[in-house]
Amino acid sequence: MSVDTFSPEELVIEAGEDQLSLYQFGSCVAKHYFCKVCGICPFHQSMRQLGHYRVNLGCLAGIDALQLPFEIFDGQSLSVIGA
Repeated sequence: MSVDTFSPEELVIEAGEDQLSLYQFGSCVAKHYFCKVCGICPFHQSMRQLGHYRVNLGCLAGIDALQLPFEIFDGQSLSVIGA
């Protein structure tokens, strides 16, 4: 079973929370967090599962995201379009 979102209790920010900036657009439902230093988006609150978060695996130490199975997601229509 794959996990594609994390509950607020599961998402633990260990360092640098003061270096995050929040951006919301459109309906302001989703919450996108960006690093104030480098601009990367380490995680965001998901529109597909409100109150849960998706994490940028490239921001996690010890994970080679290119070796993981993946799905291609169309953000405009909020649907998976292939793998």
